[in-house]
Amino acid sequence: MNILHKSLTNHFKQTSLLLLFFLFLILCPSVIKLETNQQLSHPADKFICTQELGAIYSKSSTTFRVFAPTAEKLVLRLYQTPTKGNAEVFSMSKNNDGSWEVLVSKDCLGLYYTFTASGNDPGFDPNRELIDPFARAVTAHNGRAIVVYDDFKVSPRPQFPIADSIIYEMHIRDFTIDPDSTIQQRGKYLSFIEEGTSLYQRPDISTGLDHLVELGINTVQVMPVMEFQNQENIDQYGWGYDSVHFNSPENSYSINSLEKNPVRELKQMVDMLHKKGIKVILDVVYNHTMEDIKGRVYSFEGLVPGYYYRRKMDGSYWNGSGVGNEFRSEAPMARRFIIDSVKYWVNEYGVDGFRFDLMGLIDLETMKEIVQELHKIDKNILVYGEPWSAGETPLSITNKGKQRSLGFSVFNDNFRDALKGSVFQARERGYIQTGNNIEKIKIGIVGSTEDFTDNPQESLNYVECHDNHTFWDRLMISTFDDSSLTDADRRAMARLGAAILFTSQGLPFFQSGQEFLRSKGGDENSYNKSDALNMIRWREKATNYDIYRYYQGLIKLRKNHLMFRMTSKDEIKQAIKFLDQDLNYQLPKGVIAYLITDVTGKDSWQRALVLLNASNKTYELNIPEGNWQVFVNQFNSGNEPISQVKSINKVIEISKYSALVLAENRTK
Repeated sequence: MNILHKSLTNHFKQTSLLLLFFLFLILCPSVIKLETNQQLSHPADKFICTQELGAIYSKSSTTFRVFAPTAEKLVLRLYQTPTKGNAEVFSMSKNNDGSWEVLVSKDCLGLYYTFTASGNDPGFDPNRELIDPFARAVTAHNGRAIVVYDDFKVSPRPQFPIADSIIYEMHIRDFTIDPDSTIQQRGKYLSFIEEGTSLYQRPDISTGLDHLVELGINTVQVMPVMEFQNQENIDQYGWGYDSVHFNSPENSYSINSLEKNPVRELKQMVDMLHKKGIKVILDVVYNHTMEDIKGRVYSFEGLVPGYYYRRKMDGSYWNGSGVGNEFRSEAPMARRFIIDSVKYWVNEYGVDGFRFDLMGLIDLETMKEIVQELHKIDKNILVYGEPWSAGETPLSITNKGKQRSLGFSVFNDNFRDALKGSVFQARERGYIQTGNNIEKIKIGIVGSTEDFTDNPQESLNYVECHDNHTFWDRLMISTFDDSSLTDADRRAMARLGAAILFTSQGLPFFQSGQEFLRSKGGDENSYNKSDALNMIRWREKATNYDIYRYYQGLIKLRKNHLMFRMTSKDEIKQAIKFLDQDLNYQLPKGVIAYLITDVTGKDSWQRALVLLNASNKTYELNIPEGNWQVFVNQFNSGNEPISQVKSINKVIEISKYSALVLAENRTK
């Protein structure tokens, strides 16, 4: 009886629990959703404002409008001075779409403003002055917004297709701060309007803007220039990934005081680069902000507490950014903010594209809408980003493969690590140092169209960026214990890496100074270090001028030949044949060789032959018969032939750690 009683009792309890569970599902589906994805919704989710937000200026009046649907009261505070002073106070009216606004009937140009917000949510603080998220200029990351209007028109953007992009990553301060550069406005936006600069006492070595033009690149990616968290009164170094105000240019790069703003100066920088045929890509950090629950509340969190960030059920932040929070891009007004912001930079500053930091944390639907909206403006606006996060997130990450045929591109870390070794294992060696990873290199050469892309433009190919070691430092660190290697060998590896980068399908990307063996002394994370460590040392260009010339020649070669920048998977399949797997040639270990045929009839070359030798031996290779000319060898590169190869013997010598590019002109 006792056993039967226990059995019946347990059965009854289980049945009762099941009934309660199903009743819970019916009555509380939203709570079950919370248990599943650990993501809190927010009362503001039901509000969608489509009106223009920010300070909407005209000479006779300015409308101040901000989104704050859960606030009970909003106040505009208008100042005559950038700091201190008494505020003129205006109560704002609430609209049905969750926005608040007030019309100030006078010329507000150059005035400073903040908001205060109060409400039932404990996140509101009526004593905290907040900056408009849509502010177009600010005095400081924790200062005041500025009413601005600037009618300077940036020169039209250079017109060339995305596939032709050659991307050069740079940091404004790094690139121009070296005193030996002879640049006058060092570390500032206006350094990029200076022409005729050169290395001190070396007029033959160009620096700054002239260097970019001479090198031949056509696209610069500028590390963050949106107002970031720093001490405005201190000449302080920073990469800029601690962004705070996303529509406001960073003040520390401006020569002006707080009484003015940097809008015009950044426009002048973009304008000059456009005049030189160079597009400008902004590195943007919409994946997180520098707000947190410890009192750093500047805009978003103060106006709509709990809305703009992904939260766990206990109210804490998800931290897939590794910095403290994640911007909730999937929320309607958060998504709208990002889309409006990028459109503003394109329309107001004429920028030509965006690199999304930790793009994995921007939901896929938002990325789709960004691309759609930007390509309505210009189909050649370039959008790409990092297809990963820096930590755990509730979001389905926008990773490699999700960009397929959607009009944006991703960094190809597969190719990067195959070339030089994993960035997380400093001593690991890749193809360039050892000749290994052959099959992975082949996949990268064809633009990863046999892996995660639908077309080669979706792959950004690189061996170095601001993160992790410079390419030269990596070569030194990974091979320092190999006594058989010489400095000449490592320099040869550096040239080999460049040759692979510029002859592979996809978009080539390299960091400033890579073209003359930039070193950071082995530091792989110099985001808060000194100028002495981070700056481009222009004397290194003179010291390593042979490497610089090699990069310059490869860029010229790529720009002159369509076969290195094909636009479709089908074209690549027809055009590229690997000698060993497609044409039955026997190749030594560490050697990759492939034939490119111009299947479009548009290239001045009929065929090209690319030979790569990452081994420590010199080889004689059998090559297809043809009337070949050499355009790239171990020491030289360019669009003019270096030498002729007799077709009769069909054998060519390739040195260790080197590349050869041969071509056959089109027969008439």
